[in-house]
Amino acid sequence: MAKADSINSKDLETLNNSPQARSEKDLENLTATNADIEEGTIIGDESGVDQEKQAPPPEITFPDGGLQSWLVVVGAAIAMFCSFGYVNAFGVYEAYYLSVILTEKTADDIAWIGSIQVAFIFGSGLFAGSIFDRYGARVIIVPASILLVASVMITSICKEYYQFLLCQGILGGIAQGALFTPAVGVIGHYFNKKRAAAMGLVVAGSSLGGVILPIMLANLLERTTFGWTVRSIGFLFIGLLWITCITVVERLPHRKGTFFLPAAFRNPSYSLLVAGNFFILWGLFTPFFFIPTYALKLGMSHSMSIYLVSILNGLSFPGRILPGILADKIGRMNCMIIAPVITAILIWSWLGVHTATGLVVLTAFFGFWSGSVISLFPAVMAQIVPNPREMGTYIGMAMGISGIAGLTGSPIAGALLTHYGYTAAISFSGSCMIVGTSLLIVARMLYNPKIFAIA
Repeated sequence: MAKADSINSKDLETLNNSPQARSEKDLENLTATNADIEEGTIIGDESGVDQEKQAPPPEITFPDGGLQSWLVVVGAAIAMFCSFGYVNAFGVYEAYYLSVILTEKTADDIAWIGSIQVAFIFGSGLFAGSIFDRYGARVIIVPASILLVASVMITSICKEYYQFLLCQGILGGIAQGALFTPAVGVIGHYFNKKRAAAMGLVVAGSSLGGVILPIMLANLLERTTFGWTVRSIGFLFIGLLWITCITVVERLPHRKGTFFLPAAFRNPSYSLLVAGNFFILWGLFTPFFFIPTYALKLGMSHSMSIYLVSILNGLSFPGRILPGILADKIGRMNCMIIAPVITAILIWSWLGVHTATGLVVLTAFFGFWSGSVISLFPAVMAQIVPNPREMGTYIGMAMGISGIAGLTGSPIAGALLTHYGYTAAISFSGSCMIVGTSLLIVARMLYNPKIFAIA
């Protein structure tokens, strides 16, 4: 007589072939099949699940270090040096054009050159991000490097206002944007736990450019012609960008599907982050462009006003690295809120600065905290992307929208400065920062409603 707790092979086969068992097997097979349709795709209720909170697909791992990863950081930092670092030096061009080459133009006229450059840096990212995700880094970085050098060399022979707009503003901005977006997006292929720190090191390259390039421009302008001064920048870029072309290589498989990902805007946290970044960038560049001219108003020498640009960018170097390291420990979105709050306070404090010493102190503090704002945004953006292979597209779409802010922010401030004075320009900048920071706070609470959570 068989024991009640024993099951022979025939009984086991009967159980496995029962309708319930077959249904469970079919469900498992269907789930596995759907999971293989597209790596990293989140399947389920789109309205009830925050996609940004989903962990990366289990099959995707991140080195978070190693020789190749850090070489990518070096190459990306050089790309930032030559792109955003060059834009950070526009305050030198603003003062020089206003006082030497384009004396018949107003401050807001000249600001359009830098603003168009910033706008195309962000705007071209709209396409550069998707191209990077779909075809890789070198496809876009190599031609962008050639175009940037060509832009600088042609700028050296420009004489008329429209020529500077075309060469330095439009051509330079397109090339710099094509370098900027892949340099930021590729970090998400190699880093996860240390992403904010790595991103801070990359973006610090722009601070280094903002320190070295204004000093280089200031000293060469005193010793040689404008043409050879600018050509020297071009030769420097030739010597640096080949390193970027060699080292910046994607790691994850290329993304397939549509060129853009409009479904990303269904995520309220992403949409609010993009909107908040828009307003912040609308006001952030006013000090970069007009602190040198304000220094001249206070009686500083032309050379000292240029050095203020280097002070600003010099302090932004640790401002882009240290908060990134801290953000990996206390939360990237938490730090992303703290940095613009302090930056907004500093911009409003500018209204009370009436001495050269006070302006130097304000410039130093603003440099540190504005650097934090710029470096933390890509790290936060990468955090909410559901699939790392879509990172370039997500960042590119955000940068494309922010390009409108880069295009219009400084000219608006320049027009207010021309017609109403510095108080109006500073108030516009500070108000934009307040609106942008408020939107970031809402995005943070939607992402994680717990106030003291690491997010």
